Amino acid sequence: MKNFDHPLITSPQNPGIKAAIALHRRRGRDAAGLIVIEGTREIERALERGIEPAGAYYCEEIADGRFLAAVLPRLETAAAQVSRVTAKVYEKLAYREGSEGMILLARRPRSGLDGLPQGDNPFYIVADGVEKPGNIGAIFRSADGAGVSGIMVTGGGTDIFGPNAIRASLGTVFTVPSAESSSDEAADWLRKRKVRIIVTSPAASLPYTEADLASPCAVVVGSEDAGASESWLDASDVKVAIPMLGVADSLNVSTSASILAYEALRQRSRADGKEGK
Repeated sequence: MKNFDHPLITSPQNPGIKAAIALHRRRGRDAAGLIVIEGTREIERALERGIEPAGAYYCEEIADGRFLAAVLPRLETAAAQVSRVTAKVYEKLAYREGSEGMILLARRPRSGLDGLPQGDNPFYIVADGVEKPGNIGAIFRSADGAGVSGIMVTGGGTDIFGPNAIRASLGTVFTVPSAESSSDEAADWLRKRKVRIIVTSPAASLPYTEADLASPCAVVVGSEDAGASESWLDASDVKVAIPMLGVADSLNVSTSASILAYEALRQRSRADGKEGK
């Protein structure tokens, strides 16, 4: 591996290290306009999708040499501030265990509604009030796999660009277009574009398999505890249920989103004559 001549930081009290550790909290990330990306796969996907790097810390004792040889020149070209750290410092710096030896700091991506792709026949997922990073990350993974047009995140909830959400998504938060907005703004945006709003609800009588997911639509899945908010239930064109045959009355929100995303893919594949080919 090339011997990169980056400054070596040996103390956790280094001002840059302390500033990076402050980014573990959402308040710190929001104030700095930065996100923290850990893991080789996540970093590679972020860079491939044009995420703007601001800085990086790496530990040669931990990181894979081939990964460093491939990534560090890209960071240098982007004029990111890059530093080497000792294993002791990296242990303090890392947000989680097993983060593979590099921490990438990047500018937070812009995520407005008008940045979402529209196309002729869009299919969106609306994640309303989802609070757990693992769930929002899993929704992004399913959306990436099923070819969802984009994800709208409403009702507050977790930070979609938080370190745990990025990790749970395997970096697909960078591959699936997304927007954060209020529920009212998102519903208005969808109505103006004649996109039908389909809300999942245990009280609905229509099974999700009987709803039209082949035409332009957005499926709303609600928070882990309360489900979709009243504002989305009021805004809905259709309410659908996922059959529950046991004692539980609902599924995990990411599971519900995955089921609806792949049902939409099935219906659209059949409409295009691709099913079974």
